[in-house]
Formats: sequence, structure tokens, C-alpha cells
Amino acid sequence: MKRVILFILAVCLGGFMAYAMAQDTTINYKGQPPAGAMAPSISSFSQDNCLVAVSGAISSTVIGFSGGSYMMDEDCSRRKWATFLSNNGLKVAAVALACGAKEEIWESMILSGTPCPYDGLVGDAARNQWIKRYPERFIKLYGFVPPLVELKEEKE
Repeated sequence: MKRVILFILAVCLGGFMAYAMAQDTTINYKGQPPAGAMAPSISSFSQDNCLVAVSGAISSTVIGFSGGSYMMDEDCSRRKWATFLSNNGLKVAAVALACGAKEEIWESMILSGTPCPYDGLVGDAARNQWIKRYPERFIKLYGFVPPLVELKEEKE
């Protein structure tokens, strides 16, 4: 008898579940905007990476576009090369590479009394060459062209 009651209960419960799941649902999308364009996610995570990920998307009521790419960070690349040169004992080359990046670096080197290398020259010899070649930079920096530094002759 228990089995018959359990069977009838199971049939009734199954019938109710079938009825609940068998309902029709009509979804009307009329008047709703289309799905928007989604910008792709681009990963450029690394400690030793000078790439910057760029992505974007735009959509209208009819069509959408999306895209992505990478851009090279030139300042990061220059710093990495300067570090590489310095770590390999080429300190003058590393400083010269850094000096070529921006005029502000060149100005800070001059103002600190350590001019950027010029054609293999360092120190006062490099400063004199900078003054001869680019006097306008010194006029901008100081308001006048400073005198050349007298170089000491090396004795053998």
C-alpha cells in the first residue's frame, strides 16, 4: 500500500513539474536597441614589456565595430636600452641615449655640471662642443652663451 501511495504521489509531483516547465514564453524585442559592440580585451602584462594595449568599440542602432592593437612605448624602450648599455659597462653610451630622449634631460645634465656626451667627448670638452654647435640652447637656458671652458693639456 505504501508503494502505491508513493507511486501516485510521484506521478502527481511529476505532472505538476511538467506543467510548470511547459509554459510558453514569448519575448518581444521590438523597439529595443541591438547589443552594443564590445571592445576586445588585450593582455600585455609583463614586467619586461614596453607594449601598451589599446582597444575600443563603437556602435550605432544598426551596426557596431570593435578592434584592438598594441602600441610601443618609446620612452620605456629607450630606458631599457640605456639600462642594458649601462649594465654592460657602456656608461657613456647609456647617458648619451638618455640625453637624446628629451630636451629636459639635456638641460638637467647641463645644469648639474655633467653635460651630455658629444661625439665621444665627455666633461668640459663635450660642454665646449655643445656651446659651439648649439648656442641657442644655452641662450634659452641661461639667457646668454657661456664662455668656453679652457681645457687642460694632458701631460704624458
